[in-house]
Amino acid sequence: MNQTKKNSKQLIQQKITALFASNPSPQEIKKIKKLAMSKNIQLTSYKKKFCKNCFTFFTSTNHQVRIKKPYKMIICNHCGYHSKYKIYQNLEGVSNSTKV
Repeated sequence: MNQTKKNSKQLIQQKITALFASNPSPQEIKKIKKLAMSKNIQLTSYKKKFCKNCFTFFTSTNHQVRIKKPYKMIICNHCGYHSKYKIYQNLEGVSNSTKV
């Protein structure tokens, strides 16, 4: 039984990647989201590629990106919804002088 669950999870993951490779319609994005929720699959890399309100896939013409220092705002031109994502800075070059 565990093997079939793994296979079905892998098949759904493959379907998700295949559908996002093309330009999916809002109905297809709703189906993808339902499939992912049914098998507890996170859409981490795909979350920022569509509007959370009207499910339109973002292309170069149907959204605006604004960067206000700690946040990246994506504005959907179709419905006007604002998505806000925090920008994390890379701290590799910063040295810790407080360590002894």
